[in-house]
Amino acid sequence: MKEIEERLRSLEQKDAIRHLKHNTYCLCIDKIISGDREPQEQVSMHLTNDVIADFSGFPIMRGRSEVETFLFEHVPSVLAYSQHRVTNEIITLHSDKASAVWYLDCPVVFQPENQLKIVGSGIISGRYEEEYIFENNIWKWSKITALLDTVESFDINWARARQRTTNR
Repeated sequence: MKEIEERLRSLEQKDAIRHLKHNTYCLCIDKIISGDREPQEQVSMHLTNDVIADFSGFPIMRGRSEVETFLFEHVPSVLAYSQHRVTNEIITLHSDKASAVWYLDCPVVFQPENQLKIVGSGIISGRYEEEYIFENNIWKWSKITALLDTVESFDINWARARQRTTNR
């Protein structure tokens, strides 16, 4: 019976991490990019104080404040619309810690003036490699790495896509 309980707990924890990624990250970030500031608090409460974020092409962010500034201010200054789609997750549990890899395909519309100098609609694709900690009865991100293989307009699309294995 104990083995069944452990297996059930494992499935429940993996499902909680899926919910964290799909609802708290993808859905909330898409809303924030579209101008809805309400989901910011939901995202923030799932970031550890010392969270690290490393997105291809951007400086490494250390700490909740830097990550919040990136997600809530910088990303919306680059994107006017996004539709995050994450799939093929591989979630590994380590007691009160976990890690996951997610594939990303994200149709976007770029802001008319943005630091990437990409115009119109496009695609962002790659993988998220994430680390989590179970703290105060919720899963939180301790590290988010976005290995972005392509960030392009649909005019260029996949022509320059290369699989990244590291950002540095």
